[in-house]
Amino acid sequence: MNMFFELLQIAAGNRKWFSSLPSEEEWRELFDLAEKQTLTGVAFYGIERLPLEQRPPKPLLMKWYSATERLKALNAEMNAKVVAVARRFRRDGFRSVILKGQGIATLYPDASYRTPGDIDIWVEGGRERVAAYLRGIAPKCKVVYHHADFYPIGGTDIEVHFMPTWMNSYFSNRCLQRFFADKALDCFKDALDEVGDDGRIPVPTLELNRVFILVHIYRHLFSEGIGLRQLMDYYYVLRQGFTEAERRETLQVLESLKMGRFAGAVMYVLQRVFGMEDRYLLLPPNEKEGRFLLNEIMMAGNFGHYDKRIKREKNDGEWDGFLRRVGRNFRFVRSYPSEVLWSPLFKLWHFVMRTRWNL
Repeated sequence: MNMFFELLQIAAGNRKWFSSLPSEEEWRELFDLAEKQTLTGVAFYGIERLPLEQRPPKPLLMKWYSATERLKALNAEMNAKVVAVARRFRRDGFRSVILKGQGIATLYPDASYRTPGDIDIWVEGGRERVAAYLRGIAPKCKVVYHHADFYPIGGTDIEVHFMPTWMNSYFSNRCLQRFFADKALDCFKDALDEVGDDGRIPVPTLELNRVFILVHIYRHLFSEGIGLRQLMDYYYVLRQGFTEAERRETLQVLESLKMGRFAGAVMYVLQRVFGMEDRYLLLPPNEKEGRFLLNEIMMAGNFGHYDKRIKREKNDGEWDGFLRRVGRNFRFVRSYPSEVLWSPLFKLWHFVMRTRWNL
């Protein structure tokens, strides 16, 4: 595990080489870990910076190189689709910004090494107006509380967000949506009038991302599980820097969301895994919570696909998934009681409201 963290620190520019030379078996384990955490390209970015004598055996090096080249091609394709999606919304009178994914990739030293996902776009206008527009194009698109699933361009998975994300706790969610509403104008006014003409992707402000990306990680902890890719995204958000006043403002928002303990845990992971410098931390690391969080990340992998504690059945229905997630979340009740205890209530409310909204 330590060697994997060292490789990520090399990729992040916080280390120049391994403390000891990995064996051939250890290199295979490093490749498997990189795949499990969807950091194959990022890890190869680190390999390219190693002295020749510390690089993996040639067969594995070529396998890793080929996987990374495929990622680069996929990123180029996804960037073109992101621009096409944003242009389409702009053409039809909606300003938008790209959340996570290809938007966050723009903060990396080289965006082409990051493993892409689907397209998440925050569209100005509110649920009712945006959902009506989407259903005019795709009448059967699925609409939930904070986004709609939309497939208008080449079968690409697109999540059209009415709000960037949400929280289970009624009171925390009210604070979060107020924060998004306060910052929306700054985000959308920076959206390009002619989207993508110069190759740029419209993205939220760093002020919003310092809160949003952390809440997104928090959300995944209570659903499928999180991987190190999401943590590396946040690493690069914070590495853009902030003033002391901005740091205090971000912490004030996080405290209103009852996320101070989780933020401390994330600071520990960012230092332990990526070698984050103290000046980029929002608050002191919480080692106890951080070790617990890091253990969850390494056991579960990206989206919890490798979590052997979760028993999934092929014929599971929505009720089965609900019970599985609620049971799983009680592992976190001592650390994050508000979100865990509000979760069943939020899901029940959401079910009722979807019926009322005819969603």
